[in-house]
Amino acid sequence: MTAGPAGHEVSLGQEALWFLQRLAPASPAYNVAMAVRIRQAVDDDALRRAAAAVADRHELLRSRFTERDGRPRRSTVGALPGLLEIREVPGASDEELNAAARQTVARPFDLTEAGPVRILLLRRAAEDSVLLLAAHHAVTDGASQVIVLEDLLTAYAAEVRGTAPGWPQPLRPYQEYVTAERELLDSPRRAELADHWRQVCAGAPSALELPTDRPRPARKRFTGASRDFRLPEELARALRPAAAAAGVTPFVLLFGAFQALLYRWSAQPDFLVGYAVSTRPERTMRNTAGYFVNTLPCRADFGAADLTYRQLMAQVSGQLRQGLAHRDLPLPLLPAELGLPHDPSRTPVFQSMFSLITATRFQPLLELLAPEDHAKSELVHHGLRLTGFDLPQQEGQFDLSAEVLQTDAAVKVAFKYDTDLFDPATVDRMAGHYRLLLAAAVADPDQPVRRTELVTAAERETLLSFATAAW
Repeated sequence: MTAGPAGHEVSLGQEALWFLQRLAPASPAYNVAMAVRIRQAVDDDALRRAAAAVADRHELLRSRFTERDGRPRRSTVGALPGLLEIREVPGASDEELNAAARQTVARPFDLTEAGPVRILLLRRAAEDSVLLLAAHHAVTDGASQVIVLEDLLTAYAAEVRGTAPGWPQPLRPYQEYVTAERELLDSPRRAELADHWRQVCAGAPSALELPTDRPRPARKRFTGASRDFRLPEELARALRPAAAAAGVTPFVLLFGAFQALLYRWSAQPDFLVGYAVSTRPERTMRNTAGYFVNTLPCRADFGAADLTYRQLMAQVSGQLRQGLAHRDLPLPLLPAELGLPHDPSRTPVFQSMFSLITATRFQPLLELLAPEDHAKSELVHHGLRLTGFDLPQQEGQFDLSAEVLQTDAAVKVAFKYDTDLFDPATVDRMAGHYRLLLAAAVADPDQPVRRTELVTAAERETLLSFATAAW
C-alpha cells in the first residue's frame, strides 16, 4: 500500500501522540525502549546488516510525520543510514553503563525527521555489551518492541551464519489497521461505543486528587521517574491461585489492589483509572510492528463502606469484560464525547493508569526482565548468551501509573510518576502500601478494603517516638 503525495493517514492514537510530542518536544515520556545484555563477542558488520534488514521489514520504523491542514500525515523513507550506533565504553562501571543507556532513551525524537527509532550497542568489553532498541510510541508499543528485538536477534544470527533470517511471512502493512479504524469510526458502531463509555463515565469526577508533595503546575510538563520493586516471592507465588479461587484473573487482582491504593490515598470513593489494552489484530498482524494500544477508563466505586476485596474484584472483572467488548473507540475521542473541559495541567479522563504484561514461554526475552539478579538468569537465544538489562522508560505520562511484569518466577512492578508532583520517598510509601493491600486481598478477600492497616510496625514506632518526644 503506497502513500499518496500527502502521505498516509494516521491512527487516532498516533495523531494524539503527534500532538503530545508537539506540546512537549523535549520530553521522553513517550519513548519506548527495550534492552538485553550480550555476554559474548558481537560481529559489528553482521549487526549493522541485521539492523538495516529489520528497518526494511518494519515499515513504521522508517516513518516521517508531517502536518497537513492541521492533521498529521505519515510517509515512509527508503532507508535509515546510521540506524545502528556502536559505542565503545571500555571498563565502564555498571552505573556508567546504565547512565549511557538511559541517556539514549531520554533523547527526544523529532518525528518530522526520518527514523523515529535508534539502535545502540554499548560495548564494555569484548564479551560484554548492551543492545538497546528505542523508538517513539507513535510507531511502536511494548509488544512491538519485543517483536522488533526478536527479529533483530534472528537477523543477526542469520547474518553470522550467512543464511536468510527465516522470519514469519508475510507481514500485513500497518496502514490496513488505520483504514479499518477509520471505517469503524465512520460506521454506526461509533455511536454504540461512545454511548457505552458515556454511561461508564457519567457523573464521575473529572480528576483524581491524590495528595501531592508540591502544587500542580499550571501546565503538565511530562517529566517523570520510576520506582521499581519486586513482590516478595511468597506473595508472587500466591497470586494465581488466589485469583483463581476468587474466580478472576491475576490482572483483576493486581488492578483491584491498585484501585484500592488510589482510594486509600485519595479518600475519593468514586474515580476513573485507566488500563491498557491491545488492539492488535492477532490473526493478520501478529508480527507487525506498530502502535496497537488503547487505554480505557475503569470506574472505581468505593461507595459501599464495607466493600470487600472480593466485591472489588467482581466489580473490576465485570467492567473489564464490558470494556474489552467496547475497546475500539480510541481514547483521544473520549474527552469530546464526555464534554470534558480542557485542562492543560493534567491528562484528560484519568490521571492514573495500570498495565500488566504476562510473559509466556513463547516470549523468552520478557522473562529476562523480571529477575532481581539478571546475572543469574542467562538465556541462550539464537546462539547468543543474553541476560536482562533494566531500562526505565515512558515516565511522566500520568500522575501515577503501575506497570506490572508477571513471569512464572517473579512479579516486577514499576511505579511511574510525575516528578513535578511527587518525591521518590512518597512513591516508595505508595509502593509499600500497594504490597500490603495486595497481600491483604490474597490472604482474606472477604475483609473490607478500608480496614487494611497501612501503617507498618516501623512507621508506628517512628510515629510513637515523635509523639513521645513532643510530650
